[in-house]
Amino acid sequence: MSQGRIWIGTSNVVVPGNKTSFPPEFRDASRLHYYSTLFNSVEINSSFYKVPLQNTFSRWSDDVVNDFRFSVKMHKEFTHTKNLLADHDLIDPFLQATTGLGEKKGALLVQFPGKITLDYFDKVESLLDRLKNSSFISGWTPVVEFRSPTWYIRETTELLDYNGASLVLQDLPKSKWQERVTRSPVVYMRFHGPEGGYRGSYGMGFLKKQAEEIVNWKSEGREVFVYFNNTIGNAFENALSLKAMVEG
Repeated sequence: MSQGRIWIGTSNVVVPGNKTSFPPEFRDASRLHYYSTLFNSVEINSSFYKVPLQNTFSRWSDDVVNDFRFSVKMHKEFTHTKNLLADHDLIDPFLQATTGLGEKKGALLVQFPGKITLDYFDKVESLLDRLKNSSFISGWTPVVEFRSPTWYIRETTELLDYNGASLVLQDLPKSKWQERVTRSPVVYMRFHGPEGGYRGSYGMGFLKKQAEEIVNWKSEGREVFVYFNNTIGNAFENALSLKAMVEG
């Protein structure tokens, strides 16, 4: 059995200070490059608002160390339009742009707002089917974050499994997944802050518990992606602490 992998980082590139506070050898480097020497992955959230060009993705890929993965959030057109009436013909151009990442693709984040309840099952199913059959999906595993707890039923697990997708484990108070049981080969975790709101800092006891679970998933041969989205708070410090724990 494969030993799996653990990828840890922040939501968007979070590095405290400016270049004058970087180690001397990185003061002429980009913030992204320096970040890639501290963490082995990043979750790109800016793509939710504006799709980067293919050559932008290529530049990012060239700017980081070799053993690095980018997870990318899908544009809001696909997840936040009224009644999910998105134009699925735009999926291929979006994914084609991401081919610029080459072999450094992580997971493809599909995040639905709380108003998208189980009543939208058929539309979510249609989106996942379109992703699965895209000519440009190679290298991506879709991971789906629901902000409505109505989705946490067996039929959702079956839907995701059928489409080669995974359920995001997240901790927003109104929609976190209580069971924390997953059978998917890809585990994707998002930490939005101890009380939500993208603020605050997680305690060492909490992080240690997460580290134990993450290492266990890795030992089962799973690929685990972990991102701290408490970027108004201590995302950087929390990610460093968790990284040290899983490596220790």
